[in-house]
Amino acid sequence: MNGRRLILFSLMAVFGIAMACETQVTGPQGPTGELPRELTEAERKLIDADRVFSYELFRNTVAHDDEENLMISPLSVSMALAMTLNGARKQTFEEMRNTLHLQGLELEEINEAFESLTDLLVTADPLVRMKIANSIWHDALLPVEEDFLQRVQQHYRAGVSGLDFSDPGAVDIINNWVAENTEGLIEEIIDEIPDEIVMYLVNALYFKGDWLRPFDLEDTHSADFHLEDGESVEVEMMRQEGRFALYSSADVHLIELPYGDSLFTMSVMMPADPELPLDQFIQEQITSENLSNWRSNLNVSERDVTLMLPKFELEYEIEYKDLLSAMGMEIAFDPYEADLLGIADVRPQNLYIDDVAHKTFIRVDEEGTEAAAVTSVGVGITSLPPQMVVNRPFVFIIHERESGTNLFMGKVKNPANARASS
Repeated sequence: MNGRRLILFSLMAVFGIAMACETQVTGPQGPTGELPRELTEAERKLIDADRVFSYELFRNTVAHDDEENLMISPLSVSMALAMTLNGARKQTFEEMRNTLHLQGLELEEINEAFESLTDLLVTADPLVRMKIANSIWHDALLPVEEDFLQRVQQHYRAGVSGLDFSDPGAVDIINNWVAENTEGLIEEIIDEIPDEIVMYLVNALYFKGDWLRPFDLEDTHSADFHLEDGESVEVEMMRQEGRFALYSSADVHLIELPYGDSLFTMSVMMPADPELPLDQFIQEQITSENLSNWRSNLNVSERDVTLMLPKFELEYEIEYKDLLSAMGMEIAFDPYEADLLGIADVRPQNLYIDDVAHKTFIRVDEEGTEAAAVTSVGVGITSLPPQMVVNRPFVFIIHERESGTNLFMGKVKNPANARASS
């Protein structure tokens, strides 16, 4: 389906997962969804950080890519990077943590918060199916640090497998795991393993939620969807009447569409000014502060309102190396300056982040939403440094560089007899 206004419809379906803990979600009768327990202090700090990172990543993605329709999963990206953070050291660690807006949290706090928040999200609403899976795939010859593996297995439930990366079948093994953990919505995240790659850290996220109030199939009809260039396209437009949580201002029109028991929700919003380009609206208005303010002012309509929402399905993929570098974690991508010694000590070679691949899928229809995301952090290894192995007869000269004066000159044909003299 065409139409740039679909960008936000699609994004918020998955993004609402990460935001569900931020505010109470409103259903037709008012706030109904409740978390099964209070958030810990570390979880609140993690959610606050992830919220800022989410909007920043979204704005940068939209600015970077001129695709009409796109969707990202900030939760998937941040979790894959958080696993990688366990192997980062010194300035590499600081830049990665700051880019994720996790400054002020120690590594153990970050790990424990992701662990407990994952458990909370996947069990929060029995009427919504949510799955979060992590895995680490490494070249069997890579001497991975045991402490690193222990932490990612404990806190991220990551399955760890050593593979022969030179075997083309390794690609299928990794992609089969991706397909299995996204219910087949995303079938692959890599198409080959480049020679320099020695590890993949992969996060998979799957979400399936039925609307609290489904749309009636009989009420879906063809309708015009107006594009920014003044043209229109025909779409399948769902329709229902009911009481929804709404907010309108001079900047935005916002409606909340709850799933399941109203804990998870889709936020759908449009610029209040129909002439304002959506990309400009995103850059200027989609911020953590604005969303918190808009959601705090949601009110359930006093009478039934008519909601019309297009059915849509889309896939999206992006490589995040350049964007994440621009957002502050530049050193991690530098083959010679990155410090990932916590993953493996391969000196005189060096480990670095070679790529961060991200794929998403979403389907929105009368019943609800099915969505998935996969993020893969590819860890590369530098080539062995240039070598000069002096293992045959050689000449040596000792000289003063500025003047070019040669102080000593000699040859060695047999070092074993170098002490001998004639």
